[in-house]
Amino acid sequence: MTTFFSQVAGGRVESPSGALMMVDGQALLCFGGSSYLGLGGAPELLDAGCAALRQFGASTHLARHYGFSAGANQEAEAEACRFFDVDDAMYFGTGYLFGIIALAGLAPDCDAIYLDECAHYSLRDGAHATRKPVHLFKHRDADDLARHLERTLGPGERPLVATDGMFPTFGVIAPLQAYARAIASRCGWLVVDESHAFGTLGPLGRGAVEAAGLSFERIVAGGSTAKAFGAHGGLALGSARTIASLWRTPAARGAVLGCSAGAAMTAQSLRHIRQHPEILLRLRDNARALKDGLRELGLQVDDSDGPVATFVHGDAQEMQRIQAALFGRGIFIAYSTYVGAGPEGVLRCATFADHTPQHIDRLLTTLRSLL
Repeated sequence: MTTFFSQVAGGRVESPSGALMMVDGQALLCFGGSSYLGLGGAPELLDAGCAALRQFGASTHLARHYGFSAGANQEAEAEACRFFDVDDAMYFGTGYLFGIIALAGLAPDCDAIYLDECAHYSLRDGAHATRKPVHLFKHRDADDLARHLERTLGPGERPLVATDGMFPTFGVIAPLQAYARAIASRCGWLVVDESHAFGTLGPLGRGAVEAAGLSFERIVAGGSTAKAFGAHGGLALGSARTIASLWRTPAARGAVLGCSAGAAMTAQSLRHIRQHPEILLRLRDNARALKDGLRELGLQVDDSDGPVATFVHGDAQEMQRIQAALFGRGIFIAYSTYVGAGPEGVLRCATFADHTPQHIDRLLTTLRSLL
């Protein structure tokens, strides 16, 4: 078992990420990670990134607060406004910065921060960096959030609720409508990390905010473009006034905000998805097929619309045995102890738009023989 994990940890990836990958010279059928729309090797994205590097170099070192803006970054922000139908958007170097930028930008307009107990590390880091009081509420529990608000807020004090839109480990979705109702009378803010929901949830793939039918009034959403969008960098979305406040945060002023190739690839990815909505339908068909198949094997997985299907089977040693056996047959799923996994860990499968029915059948057939 130890040999297996050292082998996976040191595996040399020799291809773009997607359903089929080359690792250490071997073909691998991949159901791990987050290449949800299968765009990691899309030629138009790679061409856009190469062209941006030739035109702009790796990055622009004259920052926004000096009055300059990289052309590739401007393109990414303009395409994000079109794709998400928002007033303004901000592109930056990595999705992890989203929590740090968003919460710092909104800190002057809130008195206390309320975090889902399974919120991503970036939201936790951003919350504590504000030096505001931070309260944890039970995972996806709007009633517990309401109890915390009632118990900890004084008259006229304003809350900020921060949560993942779709949580990365189990793929479960936050009850954003209920959170919005809970804070509406208190002039609260809702910050949603959409890193795993971008490109996977909502009729147009805009994320959990779209899926919940919410507008961007007193909501800031954002996260990584390196998952479903197959690019690199991060986005923050909201009103023009709100995004302007985010540009004044220390992280926005102090960091070189992204590589030109990542920005150009983000812009091209958003154009590609708008022009090819069938890719979203293909992902959803695959997600249903995978989840239905896992349930037929007697495994319990979440019934959300997302592409993540995570289950527990036995203890940590048993799940590691299953993962190792699958890997030995050229199939990768993740044994995960990431945010929200219990002490024994979980087996996490994720389907992508470039998986075929034959790929899913192969995983299910092989898994059946190992349970």
